[in-house]
Amino acid sequence: MLLQRLVEYADTSGDNTPKFYARKPVRWSLDLDGSGVPRGGFVDTANKDDPNHRFGVPRLVPAVTRTVGISPVLAVDNGEYVFGWLSEGAKPERVATQHDAFRALITAWAAAEPDGPGPAIVAFYRDGHAGRLAPPPGWVRGDLIGFSVDGEYAADTAPARRFWAEVAGDRKGSGRSGLCLVCGQVQPLLQTVPQLIPRRWVPGATQNASLVSMNEAAHGYELQKSLTNTPICADCGLKFTTALTGLLSDPLHSTALSGQNARLAWWVLGGSTFDPWATVEQLDPAQIRNLISGPADGTEATVDDLSRYCSVTVGGNVARVVVRDWVEQPISRVKDNIRAWFDDHQIVDAWTGEVVRIKVSQLARAAGRFEAGRNGGPGNWTKFGASGEHRPPDMFHRLLRAALLKQPLPPKLLHHVINRIRIDGRLDPARAALIRLALRRHPTLPPHARERLTPTLNVEHKQPPAYVAGRIFAVMDDLQRTVSRVADQRLNTTFAERYFGRAIDNPQVVIVSGRRTVQAWLKRLRGPLRRPAWSNAYERRLDDLFVQLDAIPGAAVLTDKAQFILGYHQQRAEMRTERLAAAANKKNTDLPPEPNDVAPTTDDEGDDA
Repeated sequence: MLLQRLVEYADTSGDNTPKFYARKPVRWSLDLDGSGVPRGGFVDTANKDDPNHRFGVPRLVPAVTRTVGISPVLAVDNGEYVFGWLSEGAKPERVATQHDAFRALITAWAAAEPDGPGPAIVAFYRDGHAGRLAPPPGWVRGDLIGFSVDGEYAADTAPARRFWAEVAGDRKGSGRSGLCLVCGQVQPLLQTVPQLIPRRWVPGATQNASLVSMNEAAHGYELQKSLTNTPICADCGLKFTTALTGLLSDPLHSTALSGQNARLAWWVLGGSTFDPWATVEQLDPAQIRNLISGPADGTEATVDDLSRYCSVTVGGNVARVVVRDWVEQPISRVKDNIRAWFDDHQIVDAWTGEVVRIKVSQLARAAGRFEAGRNGGPGNWTKFGASGEHRPPDMFHRLLRAALLKQPLPPKLLHHVINRIRIDGRLDPARAALIRLALRRHPTLPPHARERLTPTLNVEHKQPPAYVAGRIFAVMDDLQRTVSRVADQRLNTTFAERYFGRAIDNPQVVIVSGRRTVQAWLKRLRGPLRRPAWSNAYERRLDDLFVQLDAIPGAAVLTDKAQFILGYHQQRAEMRTERLAAAANKKNTDLPPEPNDVAPTTDDEGDDA
């Protein structure tokens, strides 16, 4: 099914790559006139300042899988084949054989296509021009060298395409015809897949990799190697390899993060223009607006009901493509899954008071270790793949599956995130979103309890009591900050910084001891600091919260720890939102105003716990 969908994509993508061709960087170009005389020296097309031209200008070149055997390609190849140049470590006898094979191929081409550029290249060799050319400065063994004749790139002319299709078909064909498993038609069958996927697009591969291969008899059914028991025609074999290579190399259709051990590619069949990636990762406002408004106003396009979302996650093992995951879903169902994703993870930002959606890569990033900045400066998340990142290796792809396919979350996600919050003392919107997401998708949570987990503070949410305990902790911390600010005293360590990790595990111990300290803070506000109204405001809020508890929760289970964190985050956000509204004369509040704090100086970071 995967191969069929890749072939369908190749048929609809408008890719006009000729048979047995691929796009590769050709660094050196040599132009000949019609009689084979060079019209100048080698032209270096590499541009080190342009990442797309670091190794030369990308061109369509004849391409088939080349292993240990001698197998020249037409009119463009490396220096060993084209000129017989010796690089360090090369064997002279083998290089001479390679060069002879290249020239023999050119001669056969010129005989088969006398009106093409082949005769000029034959004359170039016959008249001794090749022997007068030395390797240009900067040449290395892997550089491709291509011929042009009268300014026309020889390898991509119509005569070259016709001749090369026959040569490559003979090399890779099995010499038999049969029913192709991919297209279901009786066609000439391949012996091996003719092209490989470059290793740079397959994490973990150490060589260019094949999607389908049986190199040893022990690997194949009935001890048959090659594609003997996996009949694939040449057309399909070329199409699915070209399609997958194109998808993996296209940033609009694939993604990979360092250290996540896989690359994901996706595509849509059926005509829909919906882009799942733009919705969940780039957070495209137009895509999200159309997604959310579609069911309400009845504008869901019929084409979406007939279109399919496909995705494949691949890794590598030496020269093999490892398919880690394959998914095919109707676009309409993917849209429903994404709506549920937003409903489950969107969260209030404690800094702005706005409900925000978090892109998948940021959620995965926030699951790793946070490194505090020096001397109070802004910190950052440990990079993907770095030593000590303490981030699950498949976190990004598991979250992406949860978003697009409504798959279960990693079983240890909730425990892992809570542990990182405790260790780092760091709670920002992304981590709060992960907490809410894990709670709402927890397998033992009943539907009515799931609905109480809203993006913003829910004052009616009183069970479990850990949520209320988190709210109490947030008010206590805010009270301490107010007292120190009014008293013009710098806090070395806030109440939350000192006790947050302990309170997550056992709210009772921290809140019971904190009540005694709270009384001292309230007394100080009423007396020496002359803020009795503020003292009364905090006291009323704490009394209202304590009355909701039959008992202060003690040692917490995993979900109670998450509820405590969520209550703390949302209460903190609610108080800041209330202050912002009062400052804009939109709402009255009995809370003391905050100073003109500076917004966070790093993207996607948020506030410390």
